[in-house]
Parts: sequence; C-alpha cells; structure tokens
Amino acid sequence: MKKKWICGSIIAALLSFMASGCCNSQRIVQFEGIYADGVQGMCGLYNPSRGFRLETALDVAMVKENPGRQLAMLSEKYASDSVSLSQSYFYLTFLADKELTDDDFATMQAYFDELHRLGKRAVLRFAYEKDFMGRSPIGPTAEQILRHLDQLKLILHANKDLILVVQAGLIGAWGEWHSSIHGLENSEVAKKVILEKLLSVVPQEKNIQVRVPEYKNLLKDRPELYKRISFHDDFIVIHPDRWDGDMHEGTPHFDQIVKESPYLVVDGELPRGFWSVGADPDSPSAGWLIDGMQAARRLFLQHFTSLSVIHNYKEQHVNRRFNESNPPRYSMLVWKETMITEDSLAKYHMPVSSNYFRLKDGSRTERSVFDYVRDHLGCRLELQSLQMPSVLKSGQENKLELTLINRGFATVFGDYTVRPVLMDEAGQVIELPAVLVNPVEWQPFDPADAECKPLLHCIDLTCNLPQTVAPGNYKLGLWIADASERLKYNARYAIRCANGNTEWTVTGGGRYGINILAKVQVE
Repeated sequence: MKKKWICGSIIAALLSFMASGCCNSQRIVQFEGIYADGVQGMCGLYNPSRGFRLETALDVAMVKENPGRQLAMLSEKYASDSVSLSQSYFYLTFLADKELTDDDFATMQAYFDELHRLGKRAVLRFAYEKDFMGRSPIGPTAEQILRHLDQLKLILHANKDLILVVQAGLIGAWGEWHSSIHGLENSEVAKKVILEKLLSVVPQEKNIQVRVPEYKNLLKDRPELYKRISFHDDFIVIHPDRWDGDMHEGTPHFDQIVKESPYLVVDGELPRGFWSVGADPDSPSAGWLIDGMQAARRLFLQHFTSLSVIHNYKEQHVNRRFNESNPPRYSMLVWKETMITEDSLAKYHMPVSSNYFRLKDGSRTERSVFDYVRDHLGCRLELQSLQMPSVLKSGQENKLELTLINRGFATVFGDYTVRPVLMDEAGQVIELPAVLVNPVEWQPFDPADAECKPLLHCIDLTCNLPQTVAPGNYKLGLWIADASERLKYNARYAIRCANGNTEWTVTGGGRYGINILAKVQVE
C-alpha cells in the first residue's frame, strides 16, 4: 500500500536510527537530484508521455507516401529538447462526404508505426476544416462526423498504447470549435452529441481534451463522462485577451481547470510567434512576448502534462518585420535568457528539484525559465532513499522499501508496471515480481494543500528471490515499464528517474530501461 509523508527528513532520520541500532543488518541508500551542471541537468531527461510536444499534420486523403515524414523531420529538429510527444492532427478534409477506406486506415496506421519507431506518443486530434484565408470552403455535417467516429473506433483501440490523450477536435477551423462552415459550434445539441460519441469510441481509460471548460460543462449531467474530459489551452498568453477563451487568471474557467486538473491530462500552446512577436508593425500584437515566469506558474497551477515546443520557439516564418540581420526573438527564446532562482519559485510554492539550483561544487546557480518548464512539465520522479538488507538471500523474502517525490507539475499518466530487477555482471536481467503500486497516485502534492508541500511516496519493493538466482554480485534496479505488450520491452517507453547518483542503463538490445539503485550481493 502506498503511504505519504510531508516531512521526508523525519523518515530519513528514523531509518538511520533503525540501521544503526537493532536493525544493523539493514542498509540505507540515499539518492540525490541532478546538479545543474550535470549532463542531464543541461539537456533534460527524455521520459514518455510528458514534457514538450511536437505538432504534425497528416492529410489522410492526400498524403499516401511516407505519412510519418513530417514527424521524423521534426523529431530530429527538436531532438535536443527531450520531446516524447507529438500533437498529431489527422485531417479528414476531403473525406467528409465519404466512407473511410482500408487505404485511409493504412495511412493512419503508418503514422502510428512511425510514432512507435521514434519512441513517441500522440496527443491526437481529428479535424476537417483548415483556415483558407478565413472560413474553410469544405466542412462536415454533424451526421458525417458521427459516421466517421464509428469507423475510427477500431484504429483508436488498436493504437491506444501509442495515444496519450485525444483532443475533441472535429468541429471548425483546426478542430478548435469555431468558424465551421455549417456553424456546428453554434449548436449546443451538435456539440453535445459529437462529444458523447467521441467518448464512446475512445478507449475508456483515455481523457478527452476540450478547448474551454464550457464545452466540458455540456456533460455535467453525465458524471461518468464528465470525469474523463480534460482541457487543452490553445492560447496561453497570461494577460487577458479576446482570444484566450476567458481562461486567464481570475475567471471561473481558470479556477475550474486548477480544481480539476490534478487528475487529468492537460495540454496547451502559446500563440504562433509570427502572429504575436512577429506581427506587422501596425498590428496591436507586434512584439508581444509571453512572460516566462508567469507562464511557468500557470503550467504548475493547472498541472500541465504537455506544452507545444513548436509555437513561439524555432519558427521560420517570413514576414516584413524580420530578416537575416534582424532575426525574431520569439517568447521561448527569451525564456532561455530569463533566469530564475530557488527563491523565486518558493514564492509561488512551485516544485524545486534537489540540487536543481546547485553546481557539482556545491555553489548556488540560476536556471532558465525554459529549462525549468522543460524539466517539470508532467511528472519528474526523484528517488529519495532505499532501505534494504545488507545482503540479499535467494529463496527468501527480502524486504526493500523505496521512497520518491514527484517534483513535476502533474502526476504519472498511463499504465505502468513497477518491478525490481537484478542485473548480473554479464548484463543479463533477472525480472523480479511486479509490486502492487499505481504510479497515477504519485501526485506532486496534495491538491488541497495551499502550500503545495511535496509528498513522499513509499513503495514496498519486498521480493522473494528464486532459488535459481546464483550467489554473486549484482546491480539492483528499478524498472518502470509500459504495461502494453507492444511497448513493455522498449526502453523508450520506460520511466527514467531524475537522480544524479543513479545509473540509467539501457540493455537487452533496447528492451530494458532500468534505474540502477545499488550494487548488491546475493547469498
């Protein structure tokens, strides 16, 4: 059973006393966070289902050769940003009045296969209408959308392990529920029916994200459906604006997301840089930067799991404000130059990872807002201590207890298997029985705690070593593997802990991604 403590230092002191007293056969391993000048402190940790995300668009009817080409190109371009997700638009623009064919499904499946090859997951959105200098000339009726959703059920279930979350999409320009050619966004009945149908075809364990809370509130009378609906904020600008969906701080919409987000997958994006920072001089939005620290605070308060790394960062749009001698400084580039300290985060009760603001020599340092957001979106599991016997014995029960803190903005989402493993001197892995724990419960803090004090989570790693485990020296590891049969033995989908004094080992030809906890002796 999982336990929680607010004061980790009390537990550490108690364990130390036990080790030095009557339990002198016990061993305690203490873990450190990652130093700012450590390798992973500078480039970030790659972890599944959290962090920055890409944005790709696949026109299902028009792109038949290499549907994953854009995904592969962007994955390479943003490789240095630890990206494990892609917002994946499947445009059905020219199929609105047609049945989807086997050829169409083969195109979508080829994209999923490329996601799998790259070790990524989708923030998935189906859409029809694109912005053609205003309103799209092509768009579906509500009946056509419902018919397509019935057809899409099979491919959604077949690839549910490659999907983090599904965005409502379907209606209007870019699937943002505005500017549709048939005015579907103006019909409460159409919106409700489409949302209900979407919830019926998407696997039950997946959230559906909507653009603004008022769309979720359409189903307040259906609590079993309401609880699955989350949010994607497509216009994060901090200051009030007519395009922000009335979601800035101080509004009921903002407060609703803060209240409900601890248990939901939340996504968002800044506006495009060429539209805001790069707008023409006569535009009121010219030179409009999004404040980095306040954006980080919002991502924290609303438990964001993912954020677009495409918008307002490395865009390459051409306009008359900028040229080679006057390149744009989009918001996220400014975030890289905006430094924060541990004290500035403490002011807002925001998470601070151990050693995050320290160098290896022990001195204090600053970090950029960009790095902080990159590292704390979603979950960030930081091991604290491990209590275990000095020697493990085969054929007997070995009691191990591990503690960790989630320093991220959000909990862990997805289905994972947590188990200890032994790795022998030849690199062979011995899988030990999985433990009864649900990582989704590893909240960063109690949502009811106004001071957001970090929770200490305790994991019972007790294991019975088989008699077949030969005596000798081993490495003890923690393997947090994806529970899907397709992804279980793929290290890209295993969770890596944010510790500077543990070893991350990928072994077995990429089958295992293991957090090495300690060297152990087996008798």
